[in-house]
Amino acid sequence: MSTLTLPKDVVADPRHDAVVRLLETHARPLWEHGRHQVATLPMTDTLAAELRGALAARHAYMGLELIGEKLASEQKGLDALNEKTPGSPQNARVSRLLFLANDGSERFYRDCDALLSRYPQRLLACRLDIPGEALGEALLGSTKMVRSVLIVDKKVGARALLALLPPG
Repeated sequence: MSTLTLPKDVVADPRHDAVVRLLETHARPLWEHGRHQVATLPMTDTLAAELRGALAARHAYMGLELIGEKLASEQKGLDALNEKTPGSPQNARVSRLLFLANDGSERFYRDCDALLSRYPQRLLACRLDIPGEALGEALLGSTKMVRSVLIVDKKVGARALLALLPPG
C-alpha cells in the first residue's frame, strides 16, 4: 500500500490519513500465496450507493473477464502515449479501484492478484466483507452474482475510497 499514491481528491481530503490507515490495517493477501496485500472491509451503505451510481453512469464494470479486457485496452493506450512522448513522466497514481466479494474461489483471487501485478501503479483492490449474491442484491437489486466491480473514473473512485470509512 505504501508504494501507491491515492487519487488527488483523496490526498486533498482531510480524511486521507484515515483512508490509508484503514487500507493498511486490514490488508491481507487475497489468497494463501498471494503477492499483494488487499484490505478486507465492510460494505457500507455509502459505498453501495457510490457503486450503484458508478455502474449506472458507466464509470464501472462488473465481471473479472471484462475488467481484465478494459484494463488491458487502457494499458495499450497508455503505452502508445508513452511511445509518442518518451521521457514524459507517467502519473503513478491509483486511478482504478477493484472491489471484490469475499466468497470467490482461489482461482478467482489468483486472477485478481495477477491483475494487481500487471497494473501495479494504477490499480488498487479492496475485498468487501460481503458474498457475491449479497453484493448483487446491494448493487442491482437482484440476486445476480457479482464478485468484482472496477471503477474507472478517478473522481468516483476517490468518493468510493472515502465511502469505505465508517460513518461519523
